[in-house]
Amino acid sequence: MRRILVFALLVALALPVIAQADPVHVTVQDNTVLRAGPGTNWDRLAVLPYGSTWRATARSLDGDWVQVAYDGPLEDGARTDFTRDGVTYGWVAYWLLVWTGDILTLPIDGDAFVPTARTAPVTMIISPDEYIYRDVVDPSTRVVGLIESPVRVEVTGRIGNPRGGFFWIQFKYNNEFYWTGTWATGVPGGVMAVPDGTYLYPFGRLLDQTRRDYSQARSVYSDIGSRWLALNQGQATTCNNIPEDIASRGTGFRSLDLSLEPLFGPVSQALAGAEAALNRALAKFRVICGPLETRAAVTPEAVAAALADVREAETYLNTVGLLLTPFERRDPLLGG
Repeated sequence: MRRILVFALLVALALPVIAQADPVHVTVQDNTVLRAGPGTNWDRLAVLPYGSTWRATARSLDGDWVQVAYDGPLEDGARTDFTRDGVTYGWVAYWLLVWTGDILTLPIDGDAFVPTARTAPVTMIISPDEYIYRDVVDPSTRVVGLIESPVRVEVTGRIGNPRGGFFWIQFKYNNEFYWTGTWATGVPGGVMAVPDGTYLYPFGRLLDQTRRDYSQARSVYSDIGSRWLALNQGQATTCNNIPEDIASRGTGFRSLDLSLEPLFGPVSQALAGAEAALNRALAKFRVICGPLETRAAVTPEAVAAALADVREAETYLNTVGLLLTPFERRDPLLGG
C-alpha cells in the first residue's frame, strides 16, 4: 500500500524524468573558487564567474563536490597538472551550483589522470526478483528480466535516508543506471556515503538549505547569546572570534524554488527574522569591542537592548524548528 501511495503522489506532482544519457552542465551562483580537489583544503586554480556554465565531468562520493571541465585562465602560480589539452579539471562545491541533467550519473572521483582520484564505491547484491525501475520509481518504468542471477552492483545515489523510513537507491549495472527501493533490498552498508538526490528537486533543495541555515543560526545564537548573558550577569566575556554576520544563501534557484514550493514561505521568513535579530545582536557586541577611541560603554540599557534581539531570534528559531519537523516527514519524493 505504501508503494502505491508513493507512485500516486509522484504522478500527481508530475516530477520530471531525468534523461540518463544527457550531459550534465552546472551554472555557478556566485563568483566561485575552482579547486584542485574535492575540498577547501585543495589549491585554488581559478575563480568561475557568476552565472557561467560548465560541463560537469565527475562528482565526489558524498556528492558535496562536482568536477567541471574549465577552459578559462588560471590564477597566477596555479598548478597546471590538472590541465589537459587546454582544459582544467577542477572541483566546485555543489551548493554553489544549479545544473541540468542527472548529476547522479556522473562518475565518482573524476578522470584517472587527476592525482586526487580515489575509488571507494558502495555496493549491494541485486537478485532477479527485485523491483527495478528506470529513471524514477514508477510502475510504468519497472524493468523485468534485467538480471538472471544475483549480481553485485555499485550504488551510485539515493533519494532519502533511513530517518524517513523507506527510500530510493540508484545503482549501476552494465553501464546503465537503475532505481530500486530499500523496501525491496534493505539498506546497503555505507549507503549514507553516496549523494542524496533530493537536492535535484525544489523541495529537497529548500529543505537542505533550510537545515543548513537553521544550524548556522542556532550556532550563532548560542555564541552571541552566551556573551550578552554573561555581561547581563556581571561576568567577563571575550571579544575574540566574534561570529560573522549571518547571510542566507540567496542563490538564484532559491526564489524559483520558493515559488514552486510556497509552503516553505513561512519557514523562510522566520529564518530571515532570526538572522536579522542575531545580526543586530552581533553589531551591538562589536561596538563594545571596538577600538578604544570608538568603543561604547557596556551600559545596562545596551545589554537589555541586545538581549531583546537575542530573545527575538530565539522565538524565530523555535518557530523554524517547529515548521521543519512536518516538512521532513512529508517529503513528496518519498510519499511521506
